[in-house]
Order: sequence, then C-alpha cells, then structure tokens
Amino acid sequence: MLGDLVKAGKIRYVGVSNETSWGVSQFLQAADKLGLPRIVSIQNPYSLVNRTFETGLSEFTHREGVGLLAYSPLAFGWLSGKYEGGARPEGARITLFERFARYATRGQSDQRLRGARQASRPEPGATTLAPLHENIGGSLDVKLSDEILAEIDMFHEAQPNPAP
Repeated sequence: MLGDLVKAGKIRYVGVSNETSWGVSQFLQAADKLGLPRIVSIQNPYSLVNRTFETGLSEFTHREGVGLLAYSPLAFGWLSGKYEGGARPEGARITLFERFARYATRGQSDQRLRGARQASRPEPGATTLAPLHENIGGSLDVKLSDEILAEIDMFHEAQPNPAP
C-alpha cells in the first residue's frame, strides 16, 4: 500500500498522472476517509495547444493543494520551432514516433510568445533543464498585452484541444 511505503520512507509523496477532476477527487476522498497520504501532484499534459487542464482541473487542484507537473509544455517540441519547414531532427520524438504528429495541427508562432505565455502560467515545465532555461530565459522579460492574450484565447476557443 502506498501509505506503508510513505511511512517506511521509500517514497516521499504520492501523485497521479493523466487524471481527470473526478479521478483526483476520488483519490483525495479515499485518502481523507481512510487516513492515507493525499496526492500532492498531478502529471498531465499542458501547453499552448493543449489547455484541457484549464477546464476544471486547474481550479480544483489549486484549491486542493495538488501541484501540476506539466508534461509536454512545448507540445512534443512543435512549439519550440524545431520541426518548422518539415524538419525532422534525429532522435526527436516526432521523428521517432509519428503518432505524435497530431501536435502539428497549428501553425508555428514566435517562440518568445509561446515562452512568455507559458511563463505567465503557474504551471511551466520541460523535459530537461536546457529547453526550460532557453525558453524561460528570454521570455520572462516579455509582457503579453491583454489583446495578445485575448487572441491566444480566441484560437483556443476555436480549437480547444487539437493535441490531447
């Protein structure tokens, strides 16, 4: 049982991945009812093209103290620009795994815009530190206007989940 592993010091915290609001609520209710460790994190996809976390989970996890460990904040690299012009860098996920090509449903936009929007959210993340430093480094000084943020939201409303 996870509670025993936490007590034994073999794991520090409990988290879930690819979960829904309902699923998180069930885990939390069971932990509270049975005196088990509460989940402290959820690892779900979150990026400029996949904002499904915002539709229910964001508020719920914030209020329940469950942190997001966002995966694929650059949509498997599509938002980094490395696949522009049809490029397929050796060893890149899209090169290795064609099923992730679904992230190409949107055109590419300025990397600083993507980074600035991601840095403005409480859930930034990256696979390794290198892209995190690269994207946040130049993005922290960029302030997006209300008009730009409204445009981003407009695109999201037109295609709310192009890349689950």
